[in-house]
Amino acid sequence: MGRLHSGEGWIIVVRGNEHPPVHAHVLHPDGKAAVYLSGKTLNSGVPAKALRAAQAWIEANAGDVRREWAKMNNPRRR
Repeated sequence: MGRLHSGEGWIIVVRGNEHPPVHAHVLHPDGKAAVYLSGKTLNSGVPAKALRAAQAWIEANAGDVRREWAKMNNPRRR
């Protein structure tokens, strides 16, 4: 699991062996969310304030998310 960033009580990670499209996961003690670079978000319990902060970071650092996703999901590494 590639850890990209952390905030107040939450972290952003990219997991390996994932499905497209490119996305990152937000992990929080109250839940988790998948944030796609397309703007779609699937939230399961992450508080709104934390999710907004994580989404803003993901949007501002989309290139880093793409690179980590490509590295973690390279079929030659499986």
